[in-house]
Amino acid sequence: MKSIIVLGQTNVGKTLFTLNFADFLGMNQLTITFQNRERGSYSRTLALSEAQALLVSDNLHHTQDIQSIVLSLPVGKSEKQFEILDTAGLSDGIHHNEQIRKAMAQTLRYIRQADIVFHLLDCKKIAETDILRGIGEIDYQIAQFGQIKQGYVILANKIDLPNSQEGLNKIYTEFPGNRIIPISAKNKNGFKEVRKFAKQLL
Repeated sequence: MKSIIVLGQTNVGKTLFTLNFADFLGMNQLTITFQNRERGSYSRTLALSEAQALLVSDNLHHTQDIQSIVLSLPVGKSEKQFEILDTAGLSDGIHHNEQIRKAMAQTLRYIRQADIVFHLLDCKKIAETDILRGIGEIDYQIAQFGQIKQGYVILANKIDLPNSQEGLNKIYTEFPGNRIIPISAKNKNGFKEVRKFAKQLL
């Protein structure tokens, strides 16, 4: 089974995207497998609303486990299953909190195993800050690694928010030659194009 890994800085919208993409594909009840560094692997089955209430937060570094969901896409007369992995937010430098450092290290270990990379960037943050704060060094590193994979795409998130177009323009300037899909993880804008991209590679 092929896998899609969802990467990006903390609070860029990875978990909301993952859950709403599952909803977009027709899943209203999700079995989520958590890869916890201390407890190992365990699964929970949750309604979409329960998963959103539990896993989506405005707090920095709320996600500290790998959270995976098996989804399916129609391909011809059959369906193709794939795994989507939500990950801990990445940041530049060495974080002062040991648990967050371990969570980020876990994310980095999973990157090489993934077939497809969904790299989320925050259009609103990029529009409202300078490039170095809006797009971190870690984002350039993800992009550099992603380019060696056939299945790399930048998802320019939060296009539903004010000033997002300015941020989107900066993303196009900073990452020329890359596939970029503007999305709203909250409102599911751009999800048809994301599904089409994934379908070509799964």
